[in-house]
Amino acid sequence: MNEAVRGVQRVEADIVALTSHAAHKSEPICFILDPKPGIGLLVANVCDDLGLQPHRFESFAAMLDASERVRPDVIFLEPGIDGRDGDDVIPAVAAAGFRCPIQLMSGLNAVLTEEARRLGERHGLTMLPVLEKPFRVPAVRQVIERLGMRRDALSSIHVTIPDAIRHGWLELWYQPKIDLRARVFAGAEGYVRARHPEYGVVPPDSLFSRATTEDMLVLTQHVLATAMRDWSLFASVGLPIRFSLNVPIIALAKLPLASIVAQHRPRASNWPGLVLEISEDEIMQDLMLAQKVERELRPHGISFAIDDFGRAYSAIALLKDLTFAELKIDRSFVANCDTDRMNAGLCETIIALAHRLGSKAVAEGVETALELKALHRMGCDLGQGYLFARPMPRDHFLKLLRERGNKSKK
Repeated sequence: MNEAVRGVQRVEADIVALTSHAAHKSEPICFILDPKPGIGLLVANVCDDLGLQPHRFESFAAMLDASERVRPDVIFLEPGIDGRDGDDVIPAVAAAGFRCPIQLMSGLNAVLTEEARRLGERHGLTMLPVLEKPFRVPAVRQVIERLGMRRDALSSIHVTIPDAIRHGWLELWYQPKIDLRARVFAGAEGYVRARHPEYGVVPPDSLFSRATTEDMLVLTQHVLATAMRDWSLFASVGLPIRFSLNVPIIALAKLPLASIVAQHRPRASNWPGLVLEISEDEIMQDLMLAQKVERELRPHGISFAIDDFGRAYSAIALLKDLTFAELKIDRSFVANCDTDRMNAGLCETIIALAHRLGSKAVAEGVETALELKALHRMGCDLGQGYLFARPMPRDHFLKLLRERGNKSKK
């Protein structure tokens, strides 16, 4: 196996162990049986997003043991497990008394997988149509939504940004960025979440769907101050990593960003500054403004990243006029970059462009080990996505980094 993939899988294993949490009893239970950590993590993250409680297993025996304590509402199952095939696994599933829907996941011969599905039906199991590998997040979401298991009640909840700030419901969650060469944590991107006292963490759409321009400006100020305060907490345990935050282009025009940073920035000498991510669509609409603000913020340790890059490729020549730290490859190009020649070519071109401009190339939305291997081969610097971890609360991320720090000292 490629050493880069092995290294990231070690990081991934730590993330899985440290970000598991107990769910409410009312949450549907999902069992995931697959020997490949990347596939299991992808399914688990989607389940968590949709309000299911995921339980991941890499052996049939471990799943059977867990079933004595809790019964699943759905099982995502790789039939080729523990050196067995469908002819062995399916009868064992039936003998264990599982009566929930079974979702087979397989990259094997389609005929053999379909035979395994039909074998399950003959044994009285509820077998769903086969999910062929490699698959992506939308395919898993569709399975869960068709089963009616997502927490649809949350979709009707609307929390305003002013209310969330006033009541202290806002949190800043962090998603790790991984250095694809050194195979270590290289930073984190912050994401806004709102934790309602009755409904828990509400979907982002519930927070942003009715946001006004003024709301977004207030939120930007709040997030900048929170991130800089959080940085001091991480640095106090020896983890002075660099955070990046999404900001709307309107914030560059309307907010005194230099003053905000000067007021809230950590005074530590090892503060690495912040990266402000602005979408390609927005930054290309007002490049002169971005240039002006970037020059003002540079002495304060603030740099820019272009987010979701690649869709307005015709404007690429304008980039020479703007200094930025990162060029983030749009996730639509990262998808299947190991097999899609067009996507692979675009990723290679963007990576080369970033390096010529003295910036780092960051792959967004990395979901499979094969995508990771391809990006590493292309020379991509950083990656983030469900293959590594979903965004997590600050304290979970802090615990994760502490554990990684302790392991590196041994």
